[in-house]
Amino acid sequence: MTTSWLRRSALVVALASPLAGCAFFTKSDPVVLRYFTPETLVTRPDSSGVALAMRPTSLDLRLGRVNSASYLKDRIAFRDRNFEIGYYEVLRWTEKPEAYLRRALQRALFEEQGVRQIISGPGPTLDVDLDAFEELKSPRHVARMQVTWILHDDQHVQHEETFTVERPISTSEPTGPGGIAEAMAEAFDESVKRVVTRVTGALSQPAPPP
Repeated sequence: MTTSWLRRSALVVALASPLAGCAFFTKSDPVVLRYFTPETLVTRPDSSGVALAMRPTSLDLRLGRVNSASYLKDRIAFRDRNFEIGYYEVLRWTEKPEAYLRRALQRALFEEQGVRQIISGPGPTLDVDLDAFEELKSPRHVARMQVTWILHDDQHVQHEETFTVERPISTSEPTGPGGIAEAMAEAFDESVKRVVTRVTGALSQPAPPP
């Protein structure tokens, strides 16, 4: 019986050795992830002293929920056609897109525009949905961002708007992921500016009669 067991063991080793060698020599290259952010590196103005005193302080606002569509995660998305969504395997955002949007809105509204942030109690609330944040490959090659913002109080919606911002991605020469990220950053900046402009304009209007 010992001889039979040794023969079976030798057969198993002989069959396994070529497989192990094949796996060793066909080992694929490691996947290297590349991370990007749509937040541009700019010099922020000093928000202290006289500069802050000159900004308007008569506008009050609570920044409510800032959500994104369920398909918008850390993987950079692209749209090949009108209905098909895909993802790049190695291209990632450093955070979820909604985190960038919330941080940019907080900075623009409360630091740069001087809007007074409501922490508790009644007052106008801004809710924002990021509906699209992707590279559109056809029929035009652009970075595309779609936003819906709603300004409301405890009872009524005062203003609501959905808009889309597109920025072209250069096709004259291969720009690679950097070109995509740059166009996405431009669309992101324009979208934030548009929300801030529309919201502060709406807050400046007199309240409608009950």
